[in-house]
Amino acid sequence: MNWRKIGEEISEGLFPSNIYCEVCGALIDRSRPYSLCDECVRKMHWITGRSCEKCGKALPDTYKGRICYDCIRLEHSFTRGWSCLTYGYFERQLMMGIKYSGKGYLAVKMGEVLFDRMEALIAKADSLNIRPFDMVVPVPVSKGRLARRGYNQSELMARQMVKQWKDFGRAVPTLQGDILIRKRETEMLRSMNPEERRLALGGAFGVKFGREKQLAGKNILLVDDIYTTGATADACSSVMLRAGAEGVYLLTLCSGGNRKPGEC
Repeated sequence: MNWRKIGEEISEGLFPSNIYCEVCGALIDRSRPYSLCDECVRKMHWITGRSCEKCGKALPDTYKGRICYDCIRLEHSFTRGWSCLTYGYFERQLMMGIKYSGKGYLAVKMGEVLFDRMEALIAKADSLNIRPFDMVVPVPVSKGRLARRGYNQSELMARQMVKQWKDFGRAVPTLQGDILIRKRETEMLRSMNPEERRLALGGAFGVKFGREKQLAGKNILLVDDIYTTGATADACSSVMLRAGAEGVYLLTLCSGGNRKPGEC
């Protein structure tokens, strides 16, 4: 008996999604994607144009470079990244609901966004010189935050993405939600600069004891909710590469803008 599926069905019955838009509260019908009304979907900052060829941040048409300012300054451990949205007002509304208002069901909806982003990439993986992914690994949260929140939003998104990937049926990776662990809780990173973030995350992640062999020679897709400077992604990628992973790619729901050093 699949207790997880039963729990999801009960939750949907008690607190049905796709009734009200999660950003503006407008009444919607179940056919609307991502629990958003048409107006809010249009207002979201979708990354559909140029993006950083390293981390996936959106690049304005006027920007002449191929990688963003942060990636020029910082060397990353992950091979390449993609992102779905630029983090703005509407994206913040969604993330605040997921992280601080117990809206785990909304993280599941955002997993649909991740898959829609990946579907096009999967189809042209050969032309992008990307070997099929062997496993999807969500960025873990600390035990304290997991207890307070009740779920890891990155894992919920990753699980839904893999579920839809199975329906898509092409080079389906496995979800490994517990292979990467958070060894200690860190301070909130929002007010830290890139160097401070990297110092704060030193030694914060690890591979679960006895699971190193599962990573050997594997191509990993690391999933996280928000990407800013890449400190978290690099810390996670580094420990998996040291454990023997062949490559680590990154997929995030939201990413920051392409700001020059010193810009707010």
